[in-house]
Amino acid sequence: MRRLLPLAAGLLLACAPDSTEAGADVVRTTAGDTTVVRTVRGAVWPDGATWRSTLSIGTLDGPEETSFGRLRSIAVTGDGRILAVDGQVPVVRVFGADGTYLDSWGRRGQGPGELERPDAGLVVLPDGRVVVRDPGNARLQVFGPDGRPRATWPVITGQYINRRAFGLAGDTLVQPDVVNPMDPLPEWRLGLVRIDSDGEVLDTLALPEERVRPHRFVARAGGNMAEADLPFAPAAHWSWHPDGHVVHGTGDRYAVTLDRATGPLRIEREVTPTPVSAGEKAQEEARVFAAMRWLDPGWRWDGPPIPDTKPHFSGLLTGEDGRVWVLRDGPAFGVEDPEYDPTDPDDVEIRWRQERLMDAFERDGTFLGSVTMPRTLDDRVPPVLRGDTLWAVTRDDLGVQRIERFELTFGTGA
Repeated sequence: MRRLLPLAAGLLLACAPDSTEAGADVVRTTAGDTTVVRTVRGAVWPDGATWRSTLSIGTLDGPEETSFGRLRSIAVTGDGRILAVDGQVPVVRVFGADGTYLDSWGRRGQGPGELERPDAGLVVLPDGRVVVRDPGNARLQVFGPDGRPRATWPVITGQYINRRAFGLAGDTLVQPDVVNPMDPLPEWRLGLVRIDSDGEVLDTLALPEERVRPHRFVARAGGNMAEADLPFAPAAHWSWHPDGHVVHGTGDRYAVTLDRATGPLRIEREVTPTPVSAGEKAQEEARVFAAMRWLDPGWRWDGPPIPDTKPHFSGLLTGEDGRVWVLRDGPAFGVEDPEYDPTDPDDVEIRWRQERLMDAFERDGTFLGSVTMPRTLDDRVPPVLRGDTLWAVTRDDLGVQRIERFELTFGTGA
């Protein structure tokens, strides 16, 4: 069964007067059946919010248990144990809340409790069981809280590597998956497969329609094709909320909708988009040309120019406690390239990166405040957010991956 999720729509019907909520100027209105919470200025948190690292797991040279090759996913149990899946050594490594290595579950293979090619899917169910998504075996592998194999659920598309984490609503697992894998790749559509605690598929939820899509550059040669999106173009983003609905929006405006069963809630905020620097434009333009001309040496730029400003937001995350985190692209900063080759005329000494900002909202739309993401965070691995704590995979200048725990702190003494 497939059910379409409602989208926020409607005309402005009622308007509440301006109100101040713990230091934030907020306007609450209704638009049809949608509640709109718009933060004009201010925030609940005081100024100076930062993420402070309080735990680091991982070494360049050390025991195999703490030397990571290609971390795919992490999860955190209710008692603070940290679980990690490394694609290079496909087992579930278990660490205590203090970072001490405790155990490894499974091994490479195709039998019960074995993993072949796990991806970003790793979740702890309310009863303590752990589910690992393993496209290499076209299944979900279930471990008990003690690490013993409990079951295998063949409910995913084989060979499809998924970079998105599981969702969870109570004891119902939500698995992002391609709903039309037999169609050509450009026509693939993502849906959300709901699975109960016994591994039975309940239904498939359709994701909201993409209101805006970035221009996509295409190069073709023979039977091959290369693609690249227009850098810094607004795009659609979504995340799964633990209350059991989708959070979604498009980066051409700061409006994020929570498709709640009691009626949609739309979060809005006044922000000034960050300008795209000249260095960023040149770097991203060169990247697109390199990707296209690798296949077609005569390829020419055939789309709109790179925008002058970055999108209003560029990603969405949800915390296990129900908070909504809106990701924004901040100012650029230069980093020296350790592999710079001065004899190569196409190489550059400075690579441009950008700060990533996180805006935090409670599930009722209350704006808490903003904090800058750690520069070392590896955004290819879904992080875990729980209250004022962030668990994430980081990567240093040498490419060494680590699992870090960060705590939210405030003020100049953070």
